[in-house]
Amino acid sequence: MSKKPLVSILIASYNKDKYTERCISSCLKQSYKNIEIIFYDDGSTDNSLNIAKKFKKIKVLSNQKNKKISKFNTYPQINSYCNAFIKSKGKIITFLDSDDFYYNNKIKIIVDYFEKNKNSNIVFDLPTYIFENKKTSKTLKKNFKLRAKSIWPKFPPQSCISIKRSFFNRYSKEIQNKNFSMLTLDFRLAVLANTTLNEFCLLNKNLTYYFQDTKGESSSKFKKFNVNWWLRREQAHAYTQFIAKKYKIEYSLSLDLFLTKFITFFFK
Repeated sequence: MSKKPLVSILIASYNKDKYTERCISSCLKQSYKNIEIIFYDDGSTDNSLNIAKKFKKIKVLSNQKNKKISKFNTYPQINSYCNAFIKSKGKIITFLDSDDFYYNNKIKIIVDYFEKNKNSNIVFDLPTYIFENKKTSKTLKKNFKLRAKSIWPKFPPQSCISIKRSFFNRYSKEIQNKNFSMLTLDFRLAVLANTTLNEFCLLNKNLTYYFQDTKGESSSKFKKFNVNWWLRREQAHAYTQFIAKKYKIEYSLSLDLFLTKFITFFFK
C-alpha cells in the first residue's frame, strides 16, 4: 500500500483571536493524520499569535512588521499564504482563514478525491455559513452551482479550496501579482483553474464552516453603491484579461466591463 500523501493546512491570521483556537482545533481533530499545520500571523495587534503558540503540534510563523493599509487591500493575506507555502512540504495544500474551521473529515475526503482523480489539480468544497450574531448556520448546498467555462467563475471562498503543490508552483507569479491588490486568493485561483486548466471541480459536500461577518462589506444590501465594490470589480476584469492574454485564451469584452469602467471613471 502506498504511503498517504502529506497535506499542508495553511492558516492566514490577522486579528481574529476570538476564533483562533476554534480554527486550529478543527485542524488537529482531522480524522486524516498525515498533516502539517502552518499558522502565519500577519502582524496581529490582538492575542492571535499568543493563542497559536500554545499549540505545540503546529508551526507558527509571523510578520510583526506588516501593517494593514486597508481592509480592501487583500495582498497582505495572499502574502501570508505564500509565506506559509514556502515553509510547507505537503503534496496537497489547503487554505484556511483563521475565523473559519473545518469539518473533522474534510482532509480525508480531499485526499480520497485527489487519489481517485490523479489528473485533477484543484477542488472546491461547499461552505456552511456561520453568522456571528446568529445561533443557526446557513448551509449552501442545493442552490450552489459553478459556472462552467466562464471567465467570471462563481466559486466558494478560499477556505474551501484545496490544490496540488504543483499547481501553486506553476502559477505562483500570477497568484502573487501585486497589481491587483483588491483581489482575493480564491478569485485568482478560480480564474486560473477555469481558464488555464479548464478545470473546475466541485465536491458537492459541505466540509468547511465559513464565518460571515454581518457587519462586513459582503453582507451589505447596498454593496453595489460602494466605491470599493466597483473598484474591485474593475480589477477583477483587468486580472481576467491579464490571464487570458498571457495564456492566449479568448476573452470577449462585455457590457459589464464597459459599465464598470464608466462607473469607476467618476470615482478616480
